[in-house]
Amino acid sequence: ASKRSRRVVITGASGNLGTKLNAHFKKKGWEVFLLDNTKGSRVFCADLRIAGDWERYLEGADTVVHFAAQNPYPDATWQDSASSVDITSNVFLAAVEKKVRRVVFASSNHVMGGYKEEGVTVDEATALTPDMAPFPGTKATYPVDVDATPYATAKLFGERLARALGVLSRGKTSFISLRIG
Repeated sequence: ASKRSRRVVITGASGNLGTKLNAHFKKKGWEVFLLDNTKGSRVFCADLRIAGDWERYLEGADTVVHFAAQNPYPDATWQDSASSVDITSNVFLAAVEKKVRRVVFASSNHVMGGYKEEGVTVDEATALTPDMAPFPGTKATYPVDVDATPYATAKLFGERLARALGVLSRGKTSFISLRIG
């Protein structure tokens, strides 16, 4: 049996988490391919909203870590979120097509953020549990009003697509969704 490659592809690689994860994998001796919509040192510029030449970087990859989003912040508009859905769909479908073993998806705690809006005080609050249904959106004022519903909905879509593709690929590509935040 051949040894699995130690090759990882990071989307959204120029961002805060992508930069840190790249440094971590490099220290471990992994071969790292960095994809982002901005050109940088050792970063391959790619418009992930459309299928294209960038998919070749997934060939032979062991893992894809998907951080990329049109606007990776809770103030994303519905248009930003629609583009993020396109990005996530293209990355996930390409990963399955290229037989990537695992995809790690950076989701968000805002997928459950609507529970914060229920008028519950800290004393009355109960812990969120895995059996609770998603409730996208967090509304906040810091220094401006923000409604994270579009952002959270795009992240929830990514989680659901990951689950469906994991089943459809019969486990050949596994997906992990991490709710960061």
